[in-house]
Amino acid sequence: MNFKLINHKDKNEKKQIWMYALILFAGAFIVLLLTAYSQDKFQNNISEYQNKLSTEEKAKINVVSDFNAAVKENKQLKKEVDSLRNKIIDSEQEIATEEQKGTDLKLKLDNTIVSNNLLLSAYEYYNNKDYVSCAITLKYDINTTYLSAKSSEVYNNLVSKSYEKASKLLYIDGYRNYKNKNYDESIVSLKRCIDFSINNEYYIDDAYYYLARSYYETLKFDEAKTLISSFIDKYPNSEFVEDMKILYNKMI
Repeated sequence: MNFKLINHKDKNEKKQIWMYALILFAGAFIVLLLTAYSQDKFQNNISEYQNKLSTEEKAKINVVSDFNAAVKENKQLKKEVDSLRNKIIDSEQEIATEEQKGTDLKLKLDNTIVSNNLLLSAYEYYNNKDYVSCAITLKYDINTTYLSAKSSEVYNNLVSKSYEKASKLLYIDGYRNYKNKNYDESIVSLKRCIDFSINNEYYIDDAYYYLARSYYETLKFDEAKTLISSFIDKYPNSEFVEDMKILYNKMI
């Protein structure tokens, strides 16, 4: 009897062992499945992250490339703009230069016309025996720079013929005004008389003296002293030198 009980017990124990083994195997299998699933999911996540990271890196690379391209294009555009600006500046300078040339030519033409008209007036004065007006126009009004070679020839011819005659007439007028105590008028005429003197005419030292006296009478002492000093240097042998020195000493 006891032998049979032992066998039944052994059978139960074996059954329990197999059951535990089955449960353990099933559990291990489930763990393996879960582990495999987890690893697969983790691998997928890693791949997805790597793909995502790769995409972002590509995007960054593309952004950097686009930025560099934009910077390069911007530099090129700036270079072209600067080049265009320089061309505009050069064009403006050329236009300004041409405009200035045009202005200079117009001014030269205007002055040429004026000078030739004045020369014609001087020629008419001379023909009318108004030698003083002729000489004044020639010396004070005409800018000889704007005369042509032919006009310059006419000008020089008129100078040689009119200056000496005008100088003598102006001396007569200046001396008369001095005698009449019209000192201001005397100064104008005598200064021009000296200006138009070409050959140190016989009356020129007289003209200096009466001009100095006219300056003195009108209290223009600086002008008088300057004139006297110039006269003594230029005409040291003139009979008026002593009188000039006496006059000079009166103003010291």
